[in-house]
Amino acid sequence: MSQHLKHKKLAITVAVIGVIIAGAAGAYFVPAQSTLTMIPMTPEEQAKSDALGVAQRYIVTSPTFAFDGLPNTIDVEEIAVLETDPVSYRIRIAFDSANAGFGDRTGQMLAQVVTHHKTDIIVSEGNVISAVTDDSWDELNHQYVLKKPQSKLPSHDKPVIPFEGAVTDYASLVDAIESRGVLVQHKEDLAAEISLFSVPTKVISVGGSDIQVFEFADESDAVASSLTVSEDGTEIGTSIIRWVDTPHFYTKGKLIVLHVGQNPEITSLLESLLGYQFAGM
Repeated sequence: MSQHLKHKKLAITVAVIGVIIAGAAGAYFVPAQSTLTMIPMTPEEQAKSDALGVAQRYIVTSPTFAFDGLPNTIDVEEIAVLETDPVSYRIRIAFDSANAGFGDRTGQMLAQVVTHHKTDIIVSEGNVISAVTDDSWDELNHQYVLKKPQSKLPSHDKPVIPFEGAVTDYASLVDAIESRGVLVQHKEDLAAEISLFSVPTKVISVGGSDIQVFEFADESDAVASSLTVSEDGTEIGTSIIRWVDTPHFYTKGKLIVLHVGQNPEITSLLESLLGYQFAGM
C-alpha cells in the first residue's frame, strides 16, 4: 500500500472516531425532558386571587385615580380576609396622583403637587362594595366619608343665661351657644395673613369640636366673602382646600362660621343659630 493511501485511510479513521465521540458526547449532554408540575390553588387561594383581580381592575377606574393617577405608581400593599358572611376581602392599593384632592376635579383649580394615596377596597362575591381613599374620600359615593358621630355635647357648669335676639357677631354667637348649656372654650386666634378669609380667625371649642369664626366689619363684607366659597366648600377664591373631613359653612350677620366634621349635634346647634349651611357637603 502506498504511503499516500495509508495517510488517507488514517485520516478517514480519525474522522469517523471523532464523529462517534462527538455523537456520544452530544447524547451525554442532551438534557432529559422535564415536566412542569402545576400545584393547584386551594379554593381559598383562588378566591383571594380573584378578589385581588377585581380590586386591581377597579382602582384604575376609581374617580380619584382615573382623574390624575400615575399608572406606574400602583402598588398592592395588603390583602386581608375579613370575617364576614359571605367572606369579604380588604385590598389596600397605594398610588400617586399628579395633583392634590380627591375624585373628579374637572373644572377646579388644582394644587399641582404629586400626592400619595392609599385606597382600601372591600370586595365581596366578586363586587366592590366599598372603596375609601386616605380614610377620607368615598370613591363609590363621590363624597367625604361620614365619620362616626361623637357623643352628646358636654355642658358647662355656669348658670345658664337665656339668649334673646339674633346672632350677629362673635360675642352673640358665644352667648347663644352657652345659653343652650353647651361648653364653649376659646382656643386661639389666627392672623388675617393665614386666615381663609381677609379677617382674623377665632378658633373656639364647642363641646369638644373646633369651630372657626370669621368676623367682618359689616354684614355686606361677610356676604361678599361667602360668595367666594364654592358650593361644596372645596374652593375659596382661587384656593383649593383639601379638608380632612366634611366642611360646613354658615353665615349670619357679620359672621362666617366653619365647622369641619360629622357631628350631628354640632350641625344641629349651628343650624338652629345660624340657619342652614350656605356651602359644604
